Amino acid sequence: MKRLYPGLGALALLAFFSLAAPGYAQTAAATTKPANPFRYDVGKEVTLIATVRSVPGKSSSGLTPDSFLMLQTKSGLINGKVTPFTLNGKGSISITQGEQIQATGMMMTLQSKQVFVIRTLVVGGRTYQIRSERGFPREHPGAYATTGSKGGQL
Repeated sequence: MKRLYPGLGALALLAFFSLAAPGYAQTAAATTKPANPFRYDVGKEVTLIATVRSVPGKSSSGLTPDSFLMLQTKSGLINGKVTPFTLNGKGSISITQGEQIQATGMMMTLQSKQVFVIRTLVVGGRTYQIRSERGFPREHPGAYATTGSKGGQL
């Protein structure tokens, strides 16, 4: 069989590559991930001793998204972020206004507000773990409560 158009294939490839968009290598800045500002870091935790100034109100669906424990410390008033399970439902913690507590957590900026995200609370001599070490809420904080004593009864 005779070749009718010997240069047609080469011409078609040349036209295809000349009309294709140019490809560029990805730069190093595009491959790096930005740091997640909402990531909980146990290494940045601090412990505060504070007096509870206000406790968020309870509703039928739990706490509102902007519910904070208002904590009075020596350095001033702080918004303490708790989980929806902390004050509502099975295993909830009883916290009253004027009560002295110890809160461990870290400061974060949420919705352009400085907030103290609480991971553990010491209320009435009992320690409650309301978040995991990665900052995820515990469903039943009362189930993770421990007392100040190390020993137990047999």
